[in-house]
Amino acid sequence: MDYLEIEGKAQLERFGIPVNDSILLKGDEIPEKISYPCVLKGQILSGKRGKAGAVRVVKSEDELREVKKIIEGITINGKHMEGVIACGFLPIVEEYYLGMTLDVKNRAMVMLFTPYGGMEIEELAATAPEKLLRLNCTPDFEKDAFLKAASIFDLPEERLNEVVDIAEKLCRACFELDATTIEINPLAVLEDGSLLAIDSKLVIDDNSLIRQGDYTILPRTAQKKSPQEEEAEAYDLTYVELDSEGDIATMAGGAGIGMATMDTIRHYGGRVNNFLDLGGGVTAEKTYQAMKILLQNESTNYILINVFGGINNCADMADGIARAYKELGIKKKVVVKSRGFNQEQGWAIYEELGFPQTKYGTTDEAVQTLLKIKEAQ
Repeated sequence: MDYLEIEGKAQLERFGIPVNDSILLKGDEIPEKISYPCVLKGQILSGKRGKAGAVRVVKSEDELREVKKIIEGITINGKHMEGVIACGFLPIVEEYYLGMTLDVKNRAMVMLFTPYGGMEIEELAATAPEKLLRLNCTPDFEKDAFLKAASIFDLPEERLNEVVDIAEKLCRACFELDATTIEINPLAVLEDGSLLAIDSKLVIDDNSLIRQGDYTILPRTAQKKSPQEEEAEAYDLTYVELDSEGDIATMAGGAGIGMATMDTIRHYGGRVNNFLDLGGGVTAEKTYQAMKILLQNESTNYILINVFGGINNCADMADGIARAYKELGIKKKVVVKSRGFNQEQGWAIYEELGFPQTKYGTTDEAVQTLLKIKEAQ
């Protein structure tokens, strides 16, 4: 389960981690204890709030009322604001990142730390991995190991000790909350040298909620589904919109191959709009409906199909895809990787449509083919 910033910070504070004040704005009432300037922050289960205009500095009560209404109307990736909080304007001199997440591949809880905040942690990991400390905290936090690893950053001794103290508390919070992700971004360094968690992300394993408390502060509003999501649900398809600015749609014959396809697209610099898994019992009708959904999504211009015919029939899947492509007449660029039972018959159908194919190659090759087509346009 995902938690809002105000809820995540409440948990950090419960474990002794210093956080800045967050005043929840309810209705038209403006608490007298708010001082100006202050920062208004929309509470939403999505990232990129700053880019969307949902984090704003205001200098008066009148401006607060005006900006609050603007923030409340902002949606990000189809999600709506759950509320707005006011935080004091702080004299920040540096921003650190400190977090823990589940490393599924290595079956470990990993702590990440960097004093180079102010950017997406994924971007830093990709462009400057030497600036990001990774520490295996399974089964527990090791203070000496953290101090030794963090020595490369040459932080003042007093500050490093404070970071270690917060890191130790964060690790305890992570395990006691059954969190799969818990992060402070940023961990702010103020002019007086003190550290404050001024934003947070908390995700708790759904399977453990039965033994956790109710940590919600704001009620969740019903999020309106997109037309594509509603149609996918009607045909027993798994469709999730990931990035409203992504222009590449994906169709996969299984969740595993779908995740691998998305990761590969991102690895090569593409932006994935959606995850569509055909699920089990794939028929021509099912791929017909899936292809219709992808073709009718106005946000995308490209489609990557990555399917495997084990018990499923590659020719039947191709028939459904071809029917939708011909009927709708929406000529998006489509690249296919299809292999397995009746693959040759399926390939022949795709060749008739003019779809570039990766017949014997890898998902990497299929993605690279698509991105080359994209670059050429």
